[in-house]
Amino acid sequence: MRAKILSASAGSGKTYRLAYKFVHDTIKHFHAKPYLYRAILAVTFTNKATEEMKSRILKEINDLVVNAAESSYMADLQRDLGLTQEEISTRAKAIRTKILHDYSRFTILTIDKFFQRILRAFIKELGIDLNYNIELDTTTILAQSTDSLIEEITEDEDLQRWIVEFAEENIDDNSAWDIRREMNDLGKALFNESSKQAIGHSVSREQLGKIIRQADEKAAKARAELKALGVKAVEIMDSAGVMPSDFKGKSRSFAYVFTKVAAGNEPSITKTLISVSQSPDGWSDNTSAQDIAPELCRILNNILDLCERHKKLWNTLGMVKQSYRSYALLQDIYRKVREQCDQEGVMLLPETKYILSRFVENNDAPFIYEKTGNRFERFMIDEFQDTSLKEWGNFVPLLKNAMSQSEDTSVLIVGDVKQSIYRWRGGDWRILQQGVSEALGNEDTHTEIMADNYRSLPQIVEFNNMVVEEVVQADNAMLNAKLEAAAAEESISTKAYTELHDTLKKAYYSHAQTPRRKGTKPGYVRVEPFDEEPPIIECIESAIARGYSYSDIMVLYRRESDGAKTAKILLDYKRRNNSFNIMTQDSLVVGSATISNFIIAVMRLSQNNRDTISLAIMNDYLGREYDCALTEEEMSILSQISQLTPEQAFEQIVIRYELDKHTEEIAYLQAVHEQVVAFCTSKVADIQLFLKMWDEKGASKNLSVERNNSTIELTTIHKAKGLEKKVVIIPYCSWQLDPLVNNTVWATPEQRGELSEIGQFPVSYNSRMEQSIYADEYFREKVYSHVDAVNMLYVALTRAKEELYAFIPRNKKGDITGSGLLLWNAIEAKAATNEDGTRTWVEFGCKEAPEPEKNDREIGVENVLIRDYPTCNVEMKPHVSSQRYFEEANVSALAPRNMGIIMHEILNQADSIDDVIAGIKTARKQGRFNDEQASEMEQIIRREFARKEISEWFGEWDDVRRENDIISSHTTGTRRPDRVMIRGKRAVVVDYKFGEEKLSSHRKQVKGYMSLLREMGYNEIEGYIWYLTLGEIVRIEN
Repeated sequence: MRAKILSASAGSGKTYRLAYKFVHDTIKHFHAKPYLYRAILAVTFTNKATEEMKSRILKEINDLVVNAAESSYMADLQRDLGLTQEEISTRAKAIRTKILHDYSRFTILTIDKFFQRILRAFIKELGIDLNYNIELDTTTILAQSTDSLIEEITEDEDLQRWIVEFAEENIDDNSAWDIRREMNDLGKALFNESSKQAIGHSVSREQLGKIIRQADEKAAKARAELKALGVKAVEIMDSAGVMPSDFKGKSRSFAYVFTKVAAGNEPSITKTLISVSQSPDGWSDNTSAQDIAPELCRILNNILDLCERHKKLWNTLGMVKQSYRSYALLQDIYRKVREQCDQEGVMLLPETKYILSRFVENNDAPFIYEKTGNRFERFMIDEFQDTSLKEWGNFVPLLKNAMSQSEDTSVLIVGDVKQSIYRWRGGDWRILQQGVSEALGNEDTHTEIMADNYRSLPQIVEFNNMVVEEVVQADNAMLNAKLEAAAAEESISTKAYTELHDTLKKAYYSHAQTPRRKGTKPGYVRVEPFDEEPPIIECIESAIARGYSYSDIMVLYRRESDGAKTAKILLDYKRRNNSFNIMTQDSLVVGSATISNFIIAVMRLSQNNRDTISLAIMNDYLGREYDCALTEEEMSILSQISQLTPEQAFEQIVIRYELDKHTEEIAYLQAVHEQVVAFCTSKVADIQLFLKMWDEKGASKNLSVERNNSTIELTTIHKAKGLEKKVVIIPYCSWQLDPLVNNTVWATPEQRGELSEIGQFPVSYNSRMEQSIYADEYFREKVYSHVDAVNMLYVALTRAKEELYAFIPRNKKGDITGSGLLLWNAIEAKAATNEDGTRTWVEFGCKEAPEPEKNDREIGVENVLIRDYPTCNVEMKPHVSSQRYFEEANVSALAPRNMGIIMHEILNQADSIDDVIAGIKTARKQGRFNDEQASEMEQIIRREFARKEISEWFGEWDDVRRENDIISSHTTGTRRPDRVMIRGKRAVVVDYKFGEEKLSSHRKQVKGYMSLLREMGYNEIEGYIWYLTLGEIVRIEN
């Protein structure tokens, strides 16, 4: 079996297995394949997970070298490989050296980064000169696209009508009147996989309008027939002098259905209506009413029949009309997004997988992956339950091709259906459950269940085993009952019923774990319903009193409202007990810090000194009254700042107000500085534009900070996935099981009928879906929402290592609902009982002092916190002379240093003469060369590339390094050769020179590079100095 799926439950040691697989394979095959690490591709889903995996692998390899006897891998490697400790350490040392000297080939990437790499390589292979940057921020592009679309309405009357009617409908529905904001919110759907797929295959605005008009006419005709039946029934009752209340039920009589229908309304089809329609006998004790009962019964049956025939049309049309204008506008917004990206030369990060998918679908997949993908023979994919269908579709051809090419190919896929909580982001756990084996072949795929738990103490593991089993059984039975009832009424297709039946049971078919954590204590669990406020503080004080630190505690929440309530409880306690800090999601936002707001306020005042809000922020930070006027000196400083670039302004503010001395906010100061620098390198360096960027996205950026022993972490369950703490508290352990009413669902009409030709469409989730052409999607969304909710509960309950507290809120009626009810029903029988017979709380295990832990800090690694922030005076900022931009001299007159800078940049990005020529032309367009200079430089390049040596340098190599730093253990600092080409044990180093002199220092410089390459283990080393303007190549003897 060359493809293995590891079904890795929480705490089962999947990170250990992934890192062990890498270390095992590279050590096992070291002599036959010393560079095997280059052929291993590991893919994760976040940058943080990528860094963690890299660090874990390097740490384990390093431990095998420097601390072999205590290495956690040594015993397993000796058993699996049959090697001695000394042999393993020797191989590990060599592998460590190779990886560190060849770090860019140590390929552990996020899935988006990998797709970008494949796409760039493929485009380059096609010879397309596509110079674009990846843009992570979709918000700004979306806002610009929306503005551009609104500007377009003056030229497009049809578009104008749609946007105006879209705005009017929002106002009628009491929605926001800000059309730009509404359209921006609408445009976010463009980056969701399900909606993206629908937009790509959607009908045009004109076609959509036509389809809806036709359906509207048919629906109106049916409603007219329905109303006519109601009018006829009312006329019969009026002629007989009978009122609806004269029939059975009096004021709540079924006969009111006739007046409702006569008024033009659709009736609610109740069991009572269906029952009385069977026969008119016994409709009324009133003789006059009973006389007309047979005729009314016939009309009632006609009404029911008409409703049965048209209810799907009416319901579907109602849902489609609710969102069809916004759906049509999405296509226009997407058109503008593409135009904006083309204009700015960027590719949005979410777009990468879709572009690659189009290439994979329409071309020979091995060719697409040839340049980059086909060098891999071993694949590891982590957190696979979060993979989307589009991402998996891009991976399959690569994996299948690699498996067909070599018997050595292996695929390791790690994931856990029970921890799939990112369905809203496109994650599809069904791929892990059955899609992998279907795509790669059942005969080549093997699933291994990792059933051991190394994270939690026994009592927590056993509690979770018991609770999860009870919760899954109860909720699965409830869902099955709903599906069976729908199937009996033919509201759901046979296909959808088969797919959804027992979904939850299948997802949790082997969830139970065996506790394997070594320890002397059993662990502790407490579950308790509450009415007013969860006893969080009691739990914290108890844990601290028994020897836990504040950093051992993590508090989890599901909804933002619950997080806000929890934060208030903790902050109120902090005012009475200032011995701890709270780390929340809000506190990690750069714009939440007072120092960040102060810097931005000063910048705003430099642009407008009458900005009273910014003045108040500045005064508050400086300890003055909010309305304190600016001094003459401050006005002068603000005037100076207004003339500076954002980076210079930042430095000036930091120096003027000594912000670098505020050690407690250094991390935020650094975060603001990073944004300033990033902005100035990619945009026009203007304070006003920087402030606009700050308002749009800068202030909301997250910050990574060092935790300390006095910090309690308050975070969402989503963010806690993959984390663990000794003590975990869930203050509001209850959330909704069913989808939110009116939540948008991109539904596919699997039942044929009116309007089905519009295809996948955004509809609001509500009971009308059940009686529409989207009925299958209604039940699908219901079932998968329950899976999401139970998975959320599973993730939350499995974060604790030693103590777990879950508190379940009662509503105003005193009832427990949602996931909290499932949890409480699973354990209520074991709860303690009050004197009045009510169940109070459940407790498992006992509270004790924390388990002692060994120090896992890496040898030779020390975490150092920055305590100050060096600054540089504005006048001292280094710069390169811009005189060359305004000269019209020839190349020989262009300063050699400046010409060298330009040509170094061009050569550094080139793999062929075509790349160099294209770079020269780009420099000409940018004004860095004039026509004469560009022409002369192009002649020089064509002359030089005619040489055999240079043609070889820019040919095919195993690896090419351009201006990469080399660190030596014998000298301080780093060395950076211009170009190093590697093939096997052969290394060729080239240094470019553009001056008119050949200095001895040039030779010495290249000899230094060659010595460093020799240290790195290369045997065949060649060194050259390439004097481009002189037209000479000087070989340096080894």
